[in-house]
Amino acid sequence: MNVLRNILIILLAALCQMTSAQITGEVNVLDRDVFYVNYTPSLSTNDFEYQRFSSKLGIPPIHIKKLSLYNTVGIDMHNFNYQNNLSLIPTSNLERFYNINHSLFSNYKFSNKWSLNALSNLFINSNLEDELSGDDFNFNGTIYVERTFLRKNGSYFLVGLGAAYMTLNGNTNLTPMIHVKARLDEHWSFVVGLPNTYIKWDINKSHSLKVLGELNDFSANINSIPELNNADKAVFTTASVGLEYNYWIGASLGVMLRGHYPVWDNYELRNSNNDAIYKFDSGFNQPIISIGIKFNPLRNLQNGLNPF
Repeated sequence: MNVLRNILIILLAALCQMTSAQITGEVNVLDRDVFYVNYTPSLSTNDFEYQRFSSKLGIPPIHIKKLSLYNTVGIDMHNFNYQNNLSLIPTSNLERFYNINHSLFSNYKFSNKWSLNALSNLFINSNLEDELSGDDFNFNGTIYVERTFLRKNGSYFLVGLGAAYMTLNGNTNLTPMIHVKARLDEHWSFVVGLPNTYIKWDINKSHSLKVLGELNDFSANINSIPELNNADKAVFTTASVGLEYNYWIGASLGVMLRGHYPVWDNYELRNSNNDAIYKFDSGFNQPIISIGIKFNPLRNLQNGLNPF
């Protein structure tokens, strides 16, 4: 059963833009924002209400001949307010979880067509109720080669192939990775692969639309463990599909509105063997609305008809 669940999660992830998963840093995208803040207002299930706040900040890149290094730091906060019918379950240490992360993306260009890319992610996933321990720290990583195919009219395709050591739904595995990125013209682009998939329409310089998926996923250590059959981590996953609208106030500053609907969800407490101890009712029966603000001074270059 766990194998089938893991396969389902990987398939869902292949259709999702993982903006708030444990895979941090936007890997195979054509428009990586330098800074953003996103907020998801309260959502309800029969067992709890949920809110999310996430932010990312990209540090100016470092270029050393053919090597480019991109550092990103971020923090996600997941807030839970449990219903009265869970009074018999100790939830005092389960109300807020944090993902504090740092990602280093490295790009080495062998030529104008070939590059070697690596992403390392170090993050703290915990409720931070007590002193930090080794269980609060996690590492994910990705490595892949990428080939650029240019067309005569200036548009381009990028094809990447590699492997990722990633955490999905509380399970860390080595997973093959393949993606295709393409800019067809000044208005249309798309990405297909893991961990990002979307279709984007740049209507004009001020407005754009994306059809995308989102995977909101974390596996957090529980400090000050509640007395519930030795549960020591919380695993929360929602996969959804939807639409994102961006309005750019100026060349670099924009606001975002995203509406998406869950197609799969799961919230469990697990023990050190990753066995489920308690499963919450995580069925969101309403659309998920997120709002945000972003800053990207490189947007015009990224939207150009040549690989950036």
